[in-house]
Amino acid sequence: MAVPLPEPEDTEMNMTPMIDIVFQLIIFFLLSLKFKTIDRRIESMLPKDRGLAPTPTFPEDFLKVKIKAFRRDMADKEKAYTMIKIDNEKKQYVLPKGWKGRLKESSDRIDAYDKVMNTLKSIVLKKLKAHGGSPEEVKGEIVAPPPKGGAVPHGDIVQILNVFLEVGMTDIVFEGAATPLTSSERAARAAGGS
Repeated sequence: MAVPLPEPEDTEMNMTPMIDIVFQLIIFFLLSLKFKTIDRRIESMLPKDRGLAPTPTFPEDFLKVKIKAFRRDMADKEKAYTMIKIDNEKKQYVLPKGWKGRLKESSDRIDAYDKVMNTLKSIVLKKLKAHGGSPEEVKGEIVAPPPKGGAVPHGDIVQILNVFLEVGMTDIVFEGAATPLTSSERAARAAGGS
């Protein structure tokens, strides 16, 4: 015959005293812990040219070739053109007016465009030779300063980038800002147009 066993009571262990003891042990160990004096020191090699009495050091000069691009006569698309300057030289290089792209232009206008780009390339090469270093050590910078620089066509910027890449320069920085949208362009974008 089976003997009925009483059902066990639902007992829970009271964790509060154990948590109190654990926290007291943590506090005890934190307060009684002492570091060795050697452990407190951090060995480091601090620079001698900085601090309260620095010895001046000058960074090594590096060559930077800066090409600035501006858009002119933007009101009339047939007369609009891109003007290019290299570094702080006064000479300006002008791409053909009303340029529509290689696929839509005649061969003589493409030749005129390529002639300007080849001139830019030869100037950059002269600057590299004057520096005497390899093209990897020279920094290129393409600047399209606002407001006129923001309207420079993407294709012109890419061609300037190609000038740098063709001479072997790989460290190239872009600087500029996009032209703000007109109210009609903003309305068209808000309506879902491009």
